[in-house]
Amino acid sequence: MRLNALLANLFFMKRMDTVGTEYVPRDKPVIFAVTHSNSLIDAIIVYLLFTKNVYSLARGDAFNNPIVAVILKTIHMLPIWRISEGRSNMSKNAKTFEACNEIFKRNKNVLIFPEGLCKNQTTLLPLKKRGTAVMAHKAWEEGIDLHIVPVVITYDSFKKFGRRANVHFDTPLTKEGYDLSDTVSFSKKFTDDLTEKMKPLFHYEFKPVGSLRNAWFLLGWLINWPLYLIIGFIVKKKFAKTIFSDSMWYGLLFVTIFPYLLLLFFVIKHFL
Repeated sequence: MRLNALLANLFFMKRMDTVGTEYVPRDKPVIFAVTHSNSLIDAIIVYLLFTKNVYSLARGDAFNNPIVAVILKTIHMLPIWRISEGRSNMSKNAKTFEACNEIFKRNKNVLIFPEGLCKNQTTLLPLKKRGTAVMAHKAWEEGIDLHIVPVVITYDSFKKFGRRANVHFDTPLTKEGYDLSDTVSFSKKFTDDLTEKMKPLFHYEFKPVGSLRNAWFLLGWLINWPLYLIIGFIVKKKFAKTIFSDSMWYGLLFVTIFPYLLLLFFVIKHFL
């Protein structure tokens, strides 16, 4: 899975710069609180930056299909339900929060999108007071030394194939300074603190792409153009007007790039 993701990312993005990865503790469980402007791509970027397992929370209704649910769980995704997906489903989040706590106890990491929805935005959307705050409160009450790391990802384009991205991390929020006895006041203070940390992390100055990387990207077009044409046609036909077009491009490239290159290798070997 990781090899496929790395291959897809190699051809999908021209440049990705990170700032502040030293703020991420390697020996503690972490919640990555990540902006959500580009659907699945946001989670993939964080996943590729760290070798330690990163579990992601995804919209609950995506798990309604049993086959899709199995696939999502296989790639370390857990459901998180929003009121917009039915108030009756909100009680299911307790099971997810409990699963997250078990993940934290194993010193693993969880990724959540505290804005609560995906939108091709260039500024921070209001953070939800549920979700991240609830997870932090539950873990800290149980004595887990959880760190919440703010992450902001900015893109130079949401549509152009071969974009650049900046990934900025900040110092984590920890249990110190929080009163856990009042969940309402805790949730407000925690959300305000997380908001103030994330706001300054938006950076839209992108470094130029080097000649070697440009050459590699051009080589990718020459080698993969039949695959790109097929993926481009499917995405344009089905997802062009949605916020998921980028993710579908990446997702289709993710599942096809390795078999495609393998097939290409055997075809070339056969004719040489």
